[in-house]
Amino acid sequence: MAVDPLSPVAPARLRALLLPVGKIKRSRFLSLVERLRAHNVVRLGDVSPDANGRPNRNSFSPLAFPTGMIVYDLSISVPPISHLDLFPFEIFRESLVIIAIADGIELPGSTDGTQISSQATTNGTKKTTYPEVEGLDELQQEVHALKDNHPRSLVQQLLIFDYGGVEKLITGPEAVVWIPRPEVATSTTVKTVMCDITSRILGELSGFVERMQEWLTVESPKTSSWGPRRTPEAHPGSPDKLQQRMTMPAQLPGANGTFSHSSDANSQPAEHDSPTTFDEITRSIQLSNRISSSIKTASKPGSKEHSRERMSVQGIGFMGANERTKTRLKGRLSIAVGTLFLQAGLWPDSLKELVEGASIARAGSDYIWHAKALESILQCLLMLGWAGMDFKIPQICYPTADKLLLKSASQTPTMSQTELYSIGQSNPENRVVSLQNLANLLPDLSNNILHLYTRAANITDEPAPQLVFSETVIRLARVLAATYLRDGSLDDNALGNIVMNDPLQFVRSPERPRGSLSLSKTDIASFLFRALPPSLGSDLPVTDSSPILVGMASTLWTLGLDRKKAFVLNQLFSVLIPGLVQARKIGAAEVGIHPAASLSALNYASFDINALDVVPGDMNGSLRQLLAYVGKIYGVPSTTVFADERDVSKRCSADSCESVADYDSVGSIVNRALRHSTIDGFGNHALKVDILKACINFCEALSDFKGVLQFTVDLLQTIKGTHMLVPDSYHGVPSLPPEEQVRLFNNVKRTVAAARKLGIPNLEAEYWDDFLVRGVELVNLADFKEPVRRSRTDFGFSNIEESRAEKNPFIYSAFSKTTTRRSECLLIAEEPATFKVTLQNPFEFDVEIESLRIEGTGVSFETDTKGLWLAPFTIQEHCFSGVATTEGTLEVAACSVKVKFCRERRFPIFKKFWKPGFETKAKRTGLAAVEPFFERPLSWSSNASGTGSEVIPKCLEPDVMVAKVIKKQPTLIIQSTSLSQSAIMVLEGETKSFDITLQNVSTCPVDFISFRFEDSTSRQFQSALNNKDNLPADIFELELKLSTNPTLTWRRDELNQSELSIAPGKTATFTVDVFGKAGLQDAVVQIDYAHVCASPSNLPETFYCRQISLPLTVTVNASVDIVRCDLLPFTGDFAWNNKLQQEKDSGGTNSDEKSIKSVEQTSSPLTPRSISQCKDAQFSRTLSQLRLASQSSDHCLLLMDLRNAWPNPLSVSLYVKESISDSETNNILETGAIGIHEICDELQPGHLSRFVLVVPRIHIVNPQKPIPSLNIGNKRQFVVSANKFSYEVESSAREVFWFREELLKRLRGSWTELATGREGTIDLRGIRLNARMLDALRIDNVDVTFSLRPYASGASSCPSSDHTNGSDNDSPVAQTGKSKFVVKTNTFLTLSATVINRSSKTIHPLLRLQPSLRHLPHAIALDLSKRLAWSGMLHRPLPVLEPHKTTEVTLGITALCRGEYEISASVEEVRLLKPYAPVSEMGAVSLTAEGTDMSEEGSGAGADEHLHFDSVFIANAPKQRRIWHSRVPCMISARD
Repeated sequence: MAVDPLSPVAPARLRALLLPVGKIKRSRFLSLVERLRAHNVVRLGDVSPDANGRPNRNSFSPLAFPTGMIVYDLSISVPPISHLDLFPFEIFRESLVIIAIADGIELPGSTDGTQISSQATTNGTKKTTYPEVEGLDELQQEVHALKDNHPRSLVQQLLIFDYGGVEKLITGPEAVVWIPRPEVATSTTVKTVMCDITSRILGELSGFVERMQEWLTVESPKTSSWGPRRTPEAHPGSPDKLQQRMTMPAQLPGANGTFSHSSDANSQPAEHDSPTTFDEITRSIQLSNRISSSIKTASKPGSKEHSRERMSVQGIGFMGANERTKTRLKGRLSIAVGTLFLQAGLWPDSLKELVEGASIARAGSDYIWHAKALESILQCLLMLGWAGMDFKIPQICYPTADKLLLKSASQTPTMSQTELYSIGQSNPENRVVSLQNLANLLPDLSNNILHLYTRAANITDEPAPQLVFSETVIRLARVLAATYLRDGSLDDNALGNIVMNDPLQFVRSPERPRGSLSLSKTDIASFLFRALPPSLGSDLPVTDSSPILVGMASTLWTLGLDRKKAFVLNQLFSVLIPGLVQARKIGAAEVGIHPAASLSALNYASFDINALDVVPGDMNGSLRQLLAYVGKIYGVPSTTVFADERDVSKRCSADSCESVADYDSVGSIVNRALRHSTIDGFGNHALKVDILKACINFCEALSDFKGVLQFTVDLLQTIKGTHMLVPDSYHGVPSLPPEEQVRLFNNVKRTVAAARKLGIPNLEAEYWDDFLVRGVELVNLADFKEPVRRSRTDFGFSNIEESRAEKNPFIYSAFSKTTTRRSECLLIAEEPATFKVTLQNPFEFDVEIESLRIEGTGVSFETDTKGLWLAPFTIQEHCFSGVATTEGTLEVAACSVKVKFCRERRFPIFKKFWKPGFETKAKRTGLAAVEPFFERPLSWSSNASGTGSEVIPKCLEPDVMVAKVIKKQPTLIIQSTSLSQSAIMVLEGETKSFDITLQNVSTCPVDFISFRFEDSTSRQFQSALNNKDNLPADIFELELKLSTNPTLTWRRDELNQSELSIAPGKTATFTVDVFGKAGLQDAVVQIDYAHVCASPSNLPETFYCRQISLPLTVTVNASVDIVRCDLLPFTGDFAWNNKLQQEKDSGGTNSDEKSIKSVEQTSSPLTPRSISQCKDAQFSRTLSQLRLASQSSDHCLLLMDLRNAWPNPLSVSLYVKESISDSETNNILETGAIGIHEICDELQPGHLSRFVLVVPRIHIVNPQKPIPSLNIGNKRQFVVSANKFSYEVESSAREVFWFREELLKRLRGSWTELATGREGTIDLRGIRLNARMLDALRIDNVDVTFSLRPYASGASSCPSSDHTNGSDNDSPVAQTGKSKFVVKTNTFLTLSATVINRSSKTIHPLLRLQPSLRHLPHAIALDLSKRLAWSGMLHRPLPVLEPHKTTEVTLGITALCRGEYEISASVEEVRLLKPYAPVSEMGAVSLTAEGTDMSEEGSGAGADEHLHFDSVFIANAPKQRRIWHSRVPCMISARD
């Protein structure tokens, strides 16, 4: 690789110029150069002494210091003429070795390789055979010509590579070396060549040094040969602005030198021909500036400087001018010789000469040479440290007080042989100490060197040229930067970077105390900025100022100061642009073309292109990367630098299809948008615009069309006010005026047009808005032609087994994700469809779109392509037509758009508006704020997987329009209906029907028809359900009305499959029933039809139908209203009497039906003559049927007031069933059914009538179970009730609900209009129950029944019918009712109390009997001591009573006097029991005081399900013992 010209040890390298000779290709020449550069470091121990045997030239003998090394600067470029004027002040700029490289393959006879000549070596004994080739003399003549062109070169060597037949290294004739091919050469072949060249140059250096001793003078570099001197007066009206910047102090700490005015002699420019090359152009500019600027004599120096000058003169011992000149000559020669020793690798000799020369220069106030000597000493010490050798820092390097008397030249100390010998030794411990001392000395030494250069410019007439000063500052700053990055030490890594440009690793030692670093990177940057010339345009030519600025930028990058680096590079652009423009004008004038033409776009054959020139395409690409990098530091969004960060090989150009696809991808667009949004808030916007304008000017100066387009697009993206426009809003206007925007757009057009004229037709710009397409939508068809998606479940064809298998056991799952299904777009195959495309233009100039094409995938899709115009700063919608030719799924994710002057590219659809968000907290500062912000750090796996798909944020997800293409469908119309004006009138509970006739007007048959209905009541009920304040009972009522008795139904059961299909052009008629429901005002009949080619039972899971609708107006009038209702207790004596009479009449053998008929005949012998008689007869017949069908003997009375709201008489019938099961629910009105009570009556218009019904009392096992929900979507798990009710209120509401539902199951009602025959049903759900009515209807879980019999010793405990039926007048006990008895006084009787447990829980009862007198106050009623006697305990605990079991308790009583007695009973729980407690063998159960009083549980899976839903209600249940009271006490009438 090529060496760095601004390397800290560049003066320590030996420059060798590599030039091609003969016929050789450029690529071949560069490959041979790389073979030599691989061995650019030569160890002196491997070099043989000069073979010519010249004993007088052994001062540079490699044997003197075999551990030394020569580092070659193998350059392929000729240094500028102005650089050669610095000899001998800077000898390293001269090419002391000229190596001519010839390609042996191109030589004649390379394949034969015949060796026909030989030549003796220098000693005259050994002979070497070499090939004799035709054309070798011409090559040698070219080498001799090189000597004339480079007179200061010492060695000229011709190297011929890879000549055929040469299999080993051959030397001869003269300075010719034959190098074999790499296949046959050894690993040391090229190294041997370099050693031989080194041996020659060392021998020539000895003679060169001898000739130097004969020099009469050694001049310092003059401004007359370089240009204006580096003085503050270069800008008389503006002092050094950089020294006044707060972030860039003028000097490092400890520097006391300042710039002052000085004078310089006027110099005349040398005559020069007209410039033809770039270097000569800049040289002519510099000379013209030198002529136009006359430098005046500066003011006198200060007293301090005069005192120093006087001390210097006194230190010389008041020598004369001639002696002083000799002393200064000696010192300068010593420094020059020391520099040669330094390049030759003889570092101890170099150090000795440099120290001696520095001492003489300091004594003679030769500031410029003193500074050069100190710099060379530093470089010598660095080379010694890099080679691993120990050294001692000379005393001359340490800063000394100016007041000390300097020694004379004769008294200048020199290094002894012992010290000289110790320098080359390798002592690791001493070396580390020496390197650390040198690192500590570096700041002061560097500042001292610059201070000496400054004094030379201010005091003497030999100021250092600006190039020398600037390069010295950069070299010293790079040493300081390497030391800083290595934690203030010069270790092997730092020395490797300084000498060989190895990678430098940043390190910080944790043991080092805080603040111990002698320099900070800010101080180093301030030191480095002293290299910046005061005036870039006049002091230095472009060819010299550009490397200086580049070197400064490189050092700032090493320190991590990107902003300062960008500032320097910006200055570089300001220097290069005028020079490039001038060079283009002159070069174009010579070639005869227009200056605006790009040289890179023309044919290279018309120019004389040198083999060493860089390819213009590579140059332009590298410069564009540099420009983009500078813009990035300032916060400019650039696509080039982003692509380079991911993969350098990817370029967004029209030549690479892969890179174009990557650039147009969604991930790339999202990344650019996020990065642009982040960069928009970083830096100064005006500065970004200026930087981009400078980049555009730079590319225009280079005639780089691609760069002009790139940075113009970047500028447009920078000034863009918003990424996405908002419709009908002027927010987000670009930051530049409209005129500037139009100028930028015209720049794009002009550049593309110029490129096409020059033969580059494919060069086009990238469009500057990635969000051009904001939406693609499918325009819907007409309503009657729009297909609708349907499924089997919509028409009642779902598979029950499949639905059960797929049912989720959890009603609510926290892990389930709610998916919002977007509306489905449908297309019909081979039918044109219209698409609406939304486009945006966020700039204030018109955009011409040459073509826009919708890209559809999935099916064969054809769309039209057309051009259009986008108005400035607007969102527009344009319609395009497209046809899908096949059935399937069409996906539209992007549009292919060709904007004029821009590349045709694919634009994804971004429909959702996105606005960049800003960080609420500033978590990043500096250049770190340029990077996009992430809410969380990326995982290791995501960082490691470079090939993984990029994560796209939800806010920037592209939109994909998905349309399903279906096959052709038929078209139906409603031909006629049986309704005159689509209106119908019904009564509440009435059902009417009408007909609809459909006609198929298409050529496709209809094989599927289905009717769907919508009505106003459903909407009302659904709206009421949305009220969150509804009680569970109200929700159940509303859901029941929605699910039962639909208002419209289709009579489908009577139709066959042939009647459900309509052939093309045919008609079909269908019947629809309308049910009168309160609140029904309007309805819609929706008819779904399709061509599915399948029977209704074999329908696919999903298919598509077309739909037609028929709106209806429905009027519902009231028929029969329930005004009020009530429930009253009813005695059970009628049922007991009927049962007893049945047993007497039938003798216990006849059936129940016969008994009922006999009772009916005896109870109603005559036909009633009036309505009242009819009602009395019906009620009597109902009473006579009680308990005849083995139903319960407990009943209650239901009083219901009904009113006729219709203007005609209505006949009303009410039905009551004693018991009902699930199978009998629907057949309750079956005529002739046993246990059904019917009450009929005729209601006149507006009249009210009361109906009395005997209904059975109801027992519910668990009346506290939760109220269910008919809609499964409303079910929830473990959700607390929204209504904050207490347990008592909630329990009462549940009991009312369940008893009302059981009562309504046993009731039915209907009405009939006899005049017209109209009939309907009565809605009995208007019945409401309260607590009193509920008490009359309910049968308790625990009850007590009584029986009374005469006492009989040893008799059976079972009562005998002889004692209770009252047939025997001598019997002491006669039963007259269910619990009514007539007894004789003074008779021993046995009272039996039977406790019944109807619940499903085990209870531990405590029976309490309370005898009293009837019809007396409570205080007197309990005075029974002389009226009633009993034997036994009235309060006694009973054994544990199992569910649905009974237990009997007896008590002996005797009535002592006649009267009416009443014995009531109550059952109380002794203690709470755990539910489902196991029963022991003795019949006892385990008791606990902590048992929970749970509600009675049902059986089956439903009870378990309610346990989960009712956990909160059960937990709030009060934990207390319960008590039950007997409803019917035992009444005893005692008679004498």
